[in-house]
Amino acid sequence: MLALPWFGNEATALSPVALVITLLLVATAVLAFVLTWLLQAQVRRNRQLAQRLQSERELQQATLDALPFPVLLHGLDGQTVAGNRLGRALPERDDDAAALIRDASFAEQKDKVLQGATLRQDINVPMANGETHAAHLWIRALRDEQEQAHGYASTLLDVTEFRDAEQAARQTEQRLGDMARRMPVVVMAMRIDRQDVAHVSFVTGDARALFSIDAAELRDSDGVLRIDALRERIHPDDWPALLPLLSPATHQADQRTLDFRAFGQSGLRWIHATFATRPMSDGDLGVMGYFIDTTEQNLRNEALRIARDVAERASKAKADFLAAMSHEIRTPMNGVIGMLELLGRTPVNGEQRELLRAVEDSAGSLLQILNDILDFSKLEAGDLRLDATPFDTRQWLDGAVGTMAVAARAKGLDLRLFVDATAAGQLRGDSQRLRQIVINLLNNAIKFTDRGSVGAMLTVLGDNGTQQHLSLSVTDTGIGIAHDKQDTLFKPFAQAEAWTSRRYGGTGLGLAICQQLVQLMDGSIELRSEEGAGTTVTVQLRLPVAGRTTDAPASLHGRHAIVRLASPTLATSLEQHLRAAGLSVERCEPATPLREGMAASLLFIDADDRDSAGQIHAHVVVVSNESPAPDREAIWLNAQPLTWRSVIATSLRALELEAPDHWRDPLATRSTPALRGRVLVVEDHAVSQRLIARQLALLGLASEVVDNGHDALEMLADGDYALLLTDCNMPHMSGYELARAWREREAAAGSTQRLPILAMTANAMSSETARAKEAGMDDVLSKPLQLATLGRKLGEWLGELATPTAEPPPPEELQALLAQETRRDLDDLRQHAAREDLPAARQSLHRLMGILPLVGDEALIHEGERLHEALHGPAAADALSGTAGFVERLAQRLANPDRPGAIS
Repeated sequence: MLALPWFGNEATALSPVALVITLLLVATAVLAFVLTWLLQAQVRRNRQLAQRLQSERELQQATLDALPFPVLLHGLDGQTVAGNRLGRALPERDDDAAALIRDASFAEQKDKVLQGATLRQDINVPMANGETHAAHLWIRALRDEQEQAHGYASTLLDVTEFRDAEQAARQTEQRLGDMARRMPVVVMAMRIDRQDVAHVSFVTGDARALFSIDAAELRDSDGVLRIDALRERIHPDDWPALLPLLSPATHQADQRTLDFRAFGQSGLRWIHATFATRPMSDGDLGVMGYFIDTTEQNLRNEALRIARDVAERASKAKADFLAAMSHEIRTPMNGVIGMLELLGRTPVNGEQRELLRAVEDSAGSLLQILNDILDFSKLEAGDLRLDATPFDTRQWLDGAVGTMAVAARAKGLDLRLFVDATAAGQLRGDSQRLRQIVINLLNNAIKFTDRGSVGAMLTVLGDNGTQQHLSLSVTDTGIGIAHDKQDTLFKPFAQAEAWTSRRYGGTGLGLAICQQLVQLMDGSIELRSEEGAGTTVTVQLRLPVAGRTTDAPASLHGRHAIVRLASPTLATSLEQHLRAAGLSVERCEPATPLREGMAASLLFIDADDRDSAGQIHAHVVVVSNESPAPDREAIWLNAQPLTWRSVIATSLRALELEAPDHWRDPLATRSTPALRGRVLVVEDHAVSQRLIARQLALLGLASEVVDNGHDALEMLADGDYALLLTDCNMPHMSGYELARAWREREAAAGSTQRLPILAMTANAMSSETARAKEAGMDDVLSKPLQLATLGRKLGEWLGELATPTAEPPPPEELQALLAQETRRDLDDLRQHAAREDLPAARQSLHRLMGILPLVGDEALIHEGERLHEALHGPAAADALSGTAGFVERLAQRLANPDRPGAIS
């Protein structure tokens, strides 16, 4: 029985079913409570796990984002599913990893990647700023704990800086290697292991010059130093001292030096070696050192020692030395002058006559300079005697000043000459000693003048009928001399400042000899100078008159000349020459208008005066320091210097008068046999082949022509040629490669005869010349080859000067051949440019550049040079677009050969 209060006070009897249901309800409630509690606990646990997972994911993402390179995650299909910040920032078009995974070619490598291999690939990535960076791409499979792959991870590493640094390092190493190979030095680094074996890790330099062996031959295939190969090239007496430097017995860090002798390419050489050692962390010994050729330095030191010993000897030893010098120096110099005289009796052209005259004057001047030492000794001893003979006043001064013209032009100085019209035609004196004085003074003036002018002036101070009192002044605009230093200048071996000797050279004997020579002639010498304002040295002499009449062509006497020059100095010098030649002279300033009705035999004007010539009736002579302008038909007179002989010769030429027999240059009538020997010509352009073959025939030379280097190499091996004339840039084998190959054959054969190799190039820049010399060529000729230039160059290498034996080919024939052969090159260049075939376009343009100067159009030549440079530059692909216009303009120029500047 169970009493329940809500049912009243009556007790109600519960059935078993009701009791069971009641218990079930209670149990269900308890179970629901428990389940609810457990569910809430699981939810809390799941939330904590989710938060932990989110934190781990955020940490993983932060870790990926912290990486300084892009990282992407891909599904098995290659689709990008995740990545770090840099990876997500990549544009879709730059997702090279996804594209690679989806590419069919990836199928071949897919299995290896899924099994754990890493796929590496170099790619170029375009950046937002338009640049392209080099990068490394890595792809690996994403695998779970069961080693099942469910995707890929890709990493992109920008290696532009590394590549640039690597390239810079290689370039630096290459430059250092090139520098070392061009100097008489060998640099090497070694590592000596614990078994005392020397391993060469680095070696470069011109080992052949020092040891007659290539640098690579100093180590074997394993990198071990070849002691035996080096020992064979070291003087036996010096090897025991050198060996410890190469194989040091101690591992202490120190530096060792040694001077020893070695058998180099040009014979026995003195070598200085410096080696430093340092212990390595692994117990080995590092050795770094170099060898340098000190032969010249040793020779100089030996010469200084000998000179010191000679200087300390007694007066008898000095006399013996001077006698030996007289024999050893004067004899070969006289031989040189004699051979020049014999050469002058052979036929030479006008340009060669001028060069030969300059060489003769220079050789005579050099002999005089070498004789200064002996002259000073004779002057000190009182043994020098003057040899007074009649001499032509003006031609004597012409020769002295002309000798120094080359030196003045080399420094860009104006060289002026003034000779008083009243100076006698012939004077009596020692012309050689007078010449020596002028040359010494001019040499000093040019030496100490860096800008401005140097001038020689001969004026007449007085005339008593039998003698003329002359003033010979040499003036410059050079550095000048301080007043307190001027008194020492006429002392032997003295110069104003010690630094002038170091900078400008010289023995200090010149002025001392001049002073003593002038004193022997009963004259005086005076020096006036202002520091920074130049110097004037004046010599006053009284010389007997040997003849009053000036040696000038009679056909010039009585003619009238008008001198219309802007430079008063130049106008005055020219006036004095003309008056001495018997002409009447009228000076007229360029700013002053010419009078109506004026007439003269000769009108002398400046190069920029293009109006005066048409205003009066006269033969026009342009006086200028520059070369003749191609568009001026007037006769040109070179004013650097304005010599007597040039004024007379130019006047005769302008008046179309024939010079008297004794005024004609004897060199003009001399003859010489033509050049001898066969010449092999290598040229790939038909026009140039024909032109060179004809030029060689005109010079009397037999020649054979081939169009490539391979055939030339075979012909050189089979034939006996006196000279090789080759184009530089040709297909298959260039002229540089041909020269190197032949020099190697000469060296391998031990030949004592070196074949002269002359390069022909349309690009005669200094870099091209240096490249030709490096390849083993001896000289460089600029295209188009001029007959005179070609003859002169061949004469230099074949031993004689060449003159043409016939007329050159007619311009019409050459023009037709040029147009015919060039048409194919133009078509090829068009096609190569259209196909954007850059190497072929470069080759076709090079062929055209070889004959482009023959066209005679300066604008086209410059355009071709610019295009040639652009096709070899960084923007070569863009430059191809400009090829078509150049081709059309050149084609039109060839179709109209009568335009100004055509071939002639």
